[in-house]
Amino acid sequence: MCGICGYFGAEAVKKVCDGLKILEYRGYDSCGLAYVGDGKINSIKTLDGVDELIKKSEGLSTEMVIGHTRWATHGAVTLNNAHPHFSASKKLVMVHNGIVENFKELKKNIDIDFYSATDTEVFVNLIEKESGSLIEKVISASKKVKGAFAIIVLSERGEVVLGKRETPLYLSTGEKGVCVSSDVLALDGEKIYALGDDEFASIENSKILFFNKNGKKIVKKCEKIEKNMNFSQISFKTHMESEIFETKTALIKTLKKYKNEDIFSLIKLPKNFKSVVLVACGTAYHSSLVGAEFFKSIGIDARAYVASEFRYGREILSEDTLYIFVSQSGETADTIASAKLVRARKLCTLALTNTPNCLLNRVCKSVLPTFAGREVAVASTKAYCCQVFSLYLFSAYLAGKRLPTVQTLKKIPLLEFPREQVEDIAKFEKVFFVGRELDHLTALEASLKLKEISYINSVAIASGELKHGTLALVDETSIVVAISTEKRVKEKLRSNLEEIKARGGKIIVLSCFDDFADYDLVKIEKFADFLMPIVSIIPLQFLALRVAEQRGFNPDRPRNLAKSVTVE
Repeated sequence: MCGICGYFGAEAVKKVCDGLKILEYRGYDSCGLAYVGDGKINSIKTLDGVDELIKKSEGLSTEMVIGHTRWATHGAVTLNNAHPHFSASKKLVMVHNGIVENFKELKKNIDIDFYSATDTEVFVNLIEKESGSLIEKVISASKKVKGAFAIIVLSERGEVVLGKRETPLYLSTGEKGVCVSSDVLALDGEKIYALGDDEFASIENSKILFFNKNGKKIVKKCEKIEKNMNFSQISFKTHMESEIFETKTALIKTLKKYKNEDIFSLIKLPKNFKSVVLVACGTAYHSSLVGAEFFKSIGIDARAYVASEFRYGREILSEDTLYIFVSQSGETADTIASAKLVRARKLCTLALTNTPNCLLNRVCKSVLPTFAGREVAVASTKAYCCQVFSLYLFSAYLAGKRLPTVQTLKKIPLLEFPREQVEDIAKFEKVFFVGRELDHLTALEASLKLKEISYINSVAIASGELKHGTLALVDETSIVVAISTEKRVKEKLRSNLEEIKARGGKIIVLSCFDDFADYDLVKIEKFADFLMPIVSIIPLQFLALRVAEQRGFNPDRPRNLAKSVTVE
């Protein structure tokens, strides 16, 4: 989940700092860089973010720099545990994204005083213990490592070696030098290469040599990679706010792409196609739950699974099933592992991602892209809406339905909760989101958003299930946000709200119906049923944002979380 970057050429410090600024979404617990100067390796580290690292490195001039922005896995958030990490001799330094699963076992055989509590320091010292050239050392050490990794190793002589397994790593060449990054958006160069699993590279004088896991030289073709994923929007205080406001633009772009580029015709469906299985994590899992309902509505059996459970579960894989793997980044470790499991059985796999050239797209047979543009905030907003929308468009295509119009999407309101209600909710430490059918799925996502960025202990539940246990938690210290856009079950929901009211719980209703006017009502417009999960989640995204701000938290950087989950 960490971000790694390296540059070898002119203006290397600036290039790496610029890259780390882009990669900061992958982790912001600490950051640092290492560079070769005067025949030795030096480093600069900070716990205060990339902006502070830029200040600390001001005036530094060198052509060999590697950098890292950290999401802590092994070891607390301290300068000692911040990357880059040195070998005991100080002749090697390394940045690393991933987890060395057997680092404790490896550590027992390395007789040195360790400076940090990280698995990375074990890895770089394991490399130093091996014999041969630096590329030979790295390949040999990697064979002893269990787990996923992307690494850049720099020696005091200016040698550079890269390697990866199961986490992304790219490099590019340009007029000024060679750039390496764990995200294509941070690359600087025209010719771009993607390392495959257990592939390695050495860089010397802007010359790149590629190797397989046996140390044999291989040829890599440079790729065309779409990098410009930004919208030109007015400035907002936070990325999250900007991205919520970009939702309609993203939906319209997605619709136009599907209408104009005939993307659906490229999707490979299984023979005797009967069912759909969607696999994802977090927010993408919630969009998958909604997508499963879209497929069911056209007569296709569908179900959604959490990726971390699917890959170890007992799901019976079937040749007549389409397996859809949903991930904003396309680098989510559990989702990719699940896709590999299904692909190994030679079954139909489809990646639904927001990031061109991501690893998940490479694993799956077909790709269903969303066009949300770059999303920086950890809490996904516009990307979630585009996932839901793309899954609807795909189901409509399969059913032969007409796609919606741009004019309809333009009418979707960007509605916010009144300030008084935001202030009210911000005072509570116990918040419930309830709804039925699709509204229950929206409640799951709304609750996750509130938890992620305001740290309120929030629970989402199907309202009919309240009396089967959760109602025991409801009292005058509770606030309940109810969602009602499903006409056929609105009276059932109302009965559930009366049960809450009788226990003293405060109730706010988000609904397109006037039937709830006697409650504290936030009224939304009524659209076609398939659009209501999008229309209703937008004000709930705003709610989470405003509550976080009210409580004094930065919604772009929730504690303990990162945008792209590239470790298991």
